[in-house]
Amino acid sequence: MNLLHNGLVAQLPPTDQGLLLRRCEHVELKAGDILSAPGATHGHVYFLLSASVALVVRNGVGSGLAVGLTGQEGAVGLQFALGLGAGHFTLLVQSSGTAFRTEGAVLQRLSNRRLAMLRVFAAYFWEFSQEVAELAAAAQVQDIQARLARWILLSQARTHQAELHLTHAHLADMLGVRRAGVTLAAKNLKDMGLVDYRRGHIEILDFVGLSKLTQAQQGASSALLGDGHGDE
Repeated sequence: MNLLHNGLVAQLPPTDQGLLLRRCEHVELKAGDILSAPGATHGHVYFLLSASVALVVRNGVGSGLAVGLTGQEGAVGLQFALGLGAGHFTLLVQSSGTAFRTEGAVLQRLSNRRLAMLRVFAAYFWEFSQEVAELAAAAQVQDIQARLARWILLSQARTHQAELHLTHAHLADMLGVRRAGVTLAAKNLKDMGLVDYRRGHIEILDFVGLSKLTQAQQGASSALLGDGHGDE
């Protein structure tokens, strides 16, 4: 794969693609790598190819909640290209793979001169924020089983892999729940014939069934997003 296989880069004008390519390097990312942590004032931008990266918020004792997942369709660390810091987010590699990397400050100088590039990045930021809002709302109203099904489907969509390597410990960290809860939910999904789970490997057997499971409770999260004054 080359840089043009990244969905975000593919939206740029050809001239901007060439300028970006000359400022990027090809890198390998390993599952568990932390690409950025809260408090960082500068860092790299990663245009992902085969890797996937979770956007995680952690509390003071280390517990986390994933509010986004990026794959080949996008990039992580774009805030550094806007001169912003890492904020409260940790960028955690979920699945190993490749990416193209450039320094945030370098991309900031380039995008400041290329209006079309800046517009593409801004549009992507907005679209991604909608996913963040949806996952955050689901964490409040959906049960663990539905949220696990949603994360499995999202992980497959981001990697386009038939089989996913996701341990119970990792999934518990992403969903912000106890490992025992994930174990029970995964067993239920397997018993329903929706997935096959063995030694940290998940294979989706029924995409439609998993989607229906998440949609069954979708109305509650949609209402939460659509009306912030329901209790007034």
